[in-house]
Amino acid sequence: MKFPIQFLWISLIFLGSLSLSSKDTNQVSAKENRVESILPTTPESGSPWGDSSERLDTIDILNLVDEKNSQKRWQDANKEYATAIDYFESGRKNIEKRREDSKKDIYYEDRYEWQKQIRKENKEKEFQKQIFDLRSQTVARLVKGMNLLDKIENPKVKESSPYLDLKSGIYRDYIKHQEAFKNYLQVIDFTHRYMDLSSKNEAEAEPHRLLALSYEKMEQTAIRSKNQELYYEFKELKKKHLLRFAEIHYGRDSKEYASIEEKVGKDF
Repeated sequence: MKFPIQFLWISLIFLGSLSLSSKDTNQVSAKENRVESILPTTPESGSPWGDSSERLDTIDILNLVDEKNSQKRWQDANKEYATAIDYFESGRKNIEKRREDSKKDIYYEDRYEWQKQIRKENKEKEFQKQIFDLRSQTVARLVKGMNLLDKIENPKVKESSPYLDLKSGIYRDYIKHQEAFKNYLQVIDFTHRYMDLSSKNEAEAEPHRLLALSYEKMEQTAIRSKNQELYYEFKELKKKHLLRFAEIHYGRDSKEYASIEEKVGKDF
């Protein structure tokens, strides 16, 4: 599903007037987050979607640069990408260290357990806000990198491995942060963009795992908005990517694939 249609969904959801039957609503509401119960919670071993992002060396773009500024724009985008990775990783480690150090602090004025609990919760809210701000600033750098790449118009450059690898890397990190923000429409949109970049990207299991999870979240949103048409659309897309994930991750001849296929066949 393409970009303009995906962003039409959000308005359709809140303007939708078709109602689900109470039976359908009750059945599905009682089974929220079902995809999470049968899928791995982290990317597979060796996946480029792991915790550590891939940095790309600044290299010539295969002598394909006919456009004067293509090389510089690629280098500038790569710099933004590397800076975003380093900025987030160092910031996250710093916040985690302060979080651990705070556990050792003793406040003698907190005489009761409820006082200690409130202080602990307030501290955690501070750390969560810091992580949120860190992600937001990291996303801003990633978007800047995307915009630099989008300004490259030379067709040969845009088909080259360095261009596609860099754009893929930026998209991966952007998607990870949007998932952390629970911006599922953004996850869906950019995961499709990621897969459209190359057949190699489409053949990775992780994008399909993320799409299955995100479509389930949108399915639940459609239920709450009483939009029957979108509910069934999201449900079918969820099942499609659930099967594709199982095919790539487990193999079509595996017991795991057969089990997931059976669930999908029962209108999971």
